[in-house]
Amino acid sequence: MGIDINPGSSPANLLDAKYSVVILDENGNIVQKYDEIGISKIIRLAWEYEVSIVATDNIYELGENDRQVIKIISLFPDNVELVQVTYNDGRFMDIREVAKNMGIEIQGKPNPSKTAYLAAYLALKGAGTKIKLTENKTKIIISRGRHLGPGGMSSNRYKRHIRGLILRVFKEVKETLDRNNIDYDVILRRSKSGLENATFIVYAPRERLYGLVKKMSGHDVNLEIRPVYKTKIDFETNKKIEKKPIIVGIDPGIFVGISAIDIHGNPVILESKKGIDREEIINKLSEKGSAIIIASDVNPVPDAVKKIAGILKAKLYVPDKSLSVDEKQKLLQEYSEKHNLNITDPHIRDSLAAALKAYKELENKLSQAFSTIRKLDLDIDEYAIYKCIIEGKTVAECIEKQIENEIAEEENKEIIKVEKTEVKEKQPENKTFTENSELKHEIFRLRRTITRLLNEKYELEKKLYEIRTQFNAEVERDRRLYRLKTELEERNKSILKLQEIIKDYSDKINKLEGIIDELVEGKVNIIKSNSLIEISDYKVRILGEEVNPSIFNYVGKDFIICKSNILDDIRKLSKEKEIQKEMDINDIKNIIEEYRRQKSKHGNFAI
Repeated sequence: MGIDINPGSSPANLLDAKYSVVILDENGNIVQKYDEIGISKIIRLAWEYEVSIVATDNIYELGENDRQVIKIISLFPDNVELVQVTYNDGRFMDIREVAKNMGIEIQGKPNPSKTAYLAAYLALKGAGTKIKLTENKTKIIISRGRHLGPGGMSSNRYKRHIRGLILRVFKEVKETLDRNNIDYDVILRRSKSGLENATFIVYAPRERLYGLVKKMSGHDVNLEIRPVYKTKIDFETNKKIEKKPIIVGIDPGIFVGISAIDIHGNPVILESKKGIDREEIINKLSEKGSAIIIASDVNPVPDAVKKIAGILKAKLYVPDKSLSVDEKQKLLQEYSEKHNLNITDPHIRDSLAAALKAYKELENKLSQAFSTIRKLDLDIDEYAIYKCIIEGKTVAECIEKQIENEIAEEENKEIIKVEKTEVKEKQPENKTFTENSELKHEIFRLRRTITRLLNEKYELEKKLYEIRTQFNAEVERDRRLYRLKTELEERNKSILKLQEIIKDYSDKINKLEGIIDELVEGKVNIIKSNSLIEISDYKVRILGEEVNPSIFNYVGKDFIICKSNILDDIRKLSKEKEIQKEMDINDIKNIIEEYRRQKSKHGNFAI
């Protein structure tokens, strides 16, 4: 199965991301081809078509970080191999370059569908690197089939029955593992009547358990078998880290306490973690240094601590008797005050007390060795001397032994140099031979330089790859934040507008409720158009003149609501106007009559 993410999609928003997928058979023929499908469908197709290889040009298209990629791959079938076709021999390459090396010419940048096909085809032909995500270990989890709730005597009998069954299954699994010499650790949760649950951490791949331990899913007891996935994706690297010696205290159990201090007593690791296994503890210690002492706070020492010391080839420190709570408190109080620590976790407390107890017995000798080395100003391996002291030898013996080792190394170098010189003297002394030797030496030097530069280039490419992946995720996150911010602003504006509309309607409702109350009480009247008041399209004219609607309680399309006294005032005004009009007509009549009289008396004349 070849997979490539489509433009516009991002692993930061995995559930919405869309991919192009191509499935090939063992001969390279296309079985199925999909565009614009989600990750859940891809996982279903992997199970449906029994896919054995998932190939991509960038594994971080399946998740924005190691944890998410590992989570997604864990949902695929157990036998699926993840291949990044663009990573080969410690170098990241463009998929077109990989295809060209396989004899395939690609013109231009391939689209997602073509990239998915190329990834599948190139992986089928053996290109790229398999990214191993599972550890060489497996978890076997034995637990009850259902929750045991409260109850009477029958319920208690049933609980004892279930716990007894879990204990029986645990013993059967343990016997099987022991009989087949399979290494394991086990974490138990006990009760008076048997086991509540048990977890085996088996240091073997899932395939090793086929036919030995079978899954069980029943009404009373469940047995799960899970391959253990890594917590981090590591590409191959030749980088070597100088490991400083550390003194380690371990408190095993369901919660494991791990504390480590350096040879000067400074804290290096102080932590506790639930369900961590032996291999994880060893990896964690190896990242911080070289464990030279593994210490326990109890006697007899737990088997888990013994095994870790044996694997790391470290000296095992066991106190004469288990450390008391008072002794632990005293050790931690002094140490916490000196290094400004506040330790409340009981597992860290016990593991640190074990490390400090071991350190106290060697502190004087380690300090003496440190002072002597500084005083003599010797150019020797300081850490080798500390390891020697821990083995039980004196400071003087360890320093002398290391000086002897340094001299022996120099003598070996001189012997090799003399042998080379003697061989050289036997050769014919001519200019051509000398030049040839010098050129060979120069070639060797240049090759070493090239190797160093290639390693540096690989480290830089890896960092650049990680930075680009992180940058793309951050850019996508910023874009999404901007979109969300813009959308939020728009919605806030809509909310403000709706709040204003709601307020207007609320005011109108309150006003109308008041008008209804006044209508019921008879304080206002409803008036339609009549000879005095003309009402049309929410406009009011009284006696032919338009008036401001605000003087009324309410103005409708063809009616108004107003107080009774306003209607009386309008009637009075109308009568006054009629009277005024009658008076004006009488005046005009009098003037005309007077005019006629004058005309008949004097004849025609101009007024």
